[in-house]
Amino acid sequence: MSKILLALFLCSSLFAQSPKSLVHKYQKREAFKNSQWSVYAQYVENGKTIVDHNGHHSLTPASGLKLFTTATALDILGEDFRFTTRLYLNGKIEKGRLNGNLIIIGGGDPTLGSAQVKGSLPLDSLMMNWTQAIKKIGIKKFKGDIITFTGLYDEQATPGYWYWVDLGNYYGAGSHALNINDNLYHLFFKPAKRIGSPAKVLRTEPEIPNLTFINNMKTGKKGSGDNGYIYCAPNQFSATLRGTIPAGVKEFSIKGAIPDPGLFAAQELKRSLEKNNIKINGKAKVSGSKFVFDEKNVFHTTSSPPLREIIYIINKRSNNLYTEAIGKMAGLKTFNYGSNKNSVKAISAFFERNNLDDEMDLYDVCGLSPTNTITTKMMVELLVKMTGHKSFDAFYNSMAVAGNKDDIGYFKNWGQGTLIENNARIKSGTINRVKSHSGYVRDRKGRLIAFSMIANNYKGRAKNINNMHKKILIALAKLN
Repeated sequence: MSKILLALFLCSSLFAQSPKSLVHKYQKREAFKNSQWSVYAQYVENGKTIVDHNGHHSLTPASGLKLFTTATALDILGEDFRFTTRLYLNGKIEKGRLNGNLIIIGGGDPTLGSAQVKGSLPLDSLMMNWTQAIKKIGIKKFKGDIITFTGLYDEQATPGYWYWVDLGNYYGAGSHALNINDNLYHLFFKPAKRIGSPAKVLRTEPEIPNLTFINNMKTGKKGSGDNGYIYCAPNQFSATLRGTIPAGVKEFSIKGAIPDPGLFAAQELKRSLEKNNIKINGKAKVSGSKFVFDEKNVFHTTSSPPLREIIYIINKRSNNLYTEAIGKMAGLKTFNYGSNKNSVKAISAFFERNNLDDEMDLYDVCGLSPTNTITTKMMVELLVKMTGHKSFDAFYNSMAVAGNKDDIGYFKNWGQGTLIENNARIKSGTINRVKSHSGYVRDRKGRLIAFSMIANNYKGRAKNINNMHKKILIALAKLN
């Protein structure tokens, strides 16, 4: 009799840990009482559905949407695609003097002047590289201006449905035809000795000419971290500062979005040239006006790292700027014009070409907008489809690896000592009251599973949602 009871106990234990039973159990928890929650998982090889809990419900995915965009860009552009930024002479050189303008032709490269991606020159090295290229062709002084041409894309750098609180901060930096230094600057403060007293603005690095601040930043408790926000729309040079930075440190920095990266690039190049004794009579400017372009007048080209390296950073580090930038380029290649609208259309066109369910409603391509909606079933269908794509390795390897301390993603501590360690590949999404996890995991037999879990308007801490999603993922890995 005891053996029968033991067998029944073991069977019930196995059942309790199955993905379906966990979803059923968690749905009854307080966190999901007034929320929307969806879980969908399926075997890649045979298409068998493992879990379908509200798989057709439209939910906000936050940065999980980046999987849609990176898949689309890989398909349209190819993993070896490189952005280019060109230096162009609109005039003639006579006895060491340029009679005309030097034009920086923006090509939408999000990695220009960034140290994040392997193969990209950081800002100082980039400026020196450009300065040396200008010296090489014999220019010793300028009569004209240094102009950044931004006409590759439309003038709207940021999607219209982003929150005002996000726009002036680095993660809300817009995607321009000319991006530089990740379109960010560091803003340094000196905290007050008393909690609640004003924090003093010290400087920006790099220096952003003409940027001013209305400073309402306060000093918070020791160890309270970065709770400061910069309110500033693109192309505006008066920023309002709110929130707190921590007490107890000599200085503290937060990251802001450069208001006009194209102008900043021209200003930085002008500064570098003057530092190297090249005289300039003109100014640093930006123009979106079309001009007569002659390829032979391009004297230097800066190429980005290949798209696969950019996508590696996008999905592991959830970089919004890079995502919007590759989305605009996919829109340009598909519809001959780079814009936020065409970025979204490019994703829909990709889904349509591949016979995927495209009942999505998108307002950006990085997931920062809370108005985006997709379904977990759509996500899983995409993940399954990508396993047969020629760029699947680049796509798969761009996701964070669970439990791998050497990975640059955000899941180093997830599932250590469990079957998802060094197994699960995950892209997460987080904005206010939104948590999503999507990707791949293998079961005990090595069969690949595509999964997607999205929670909207949940109650309580995000940590609780993370833990439930992690346990469901472990249960998927335990399947026989």
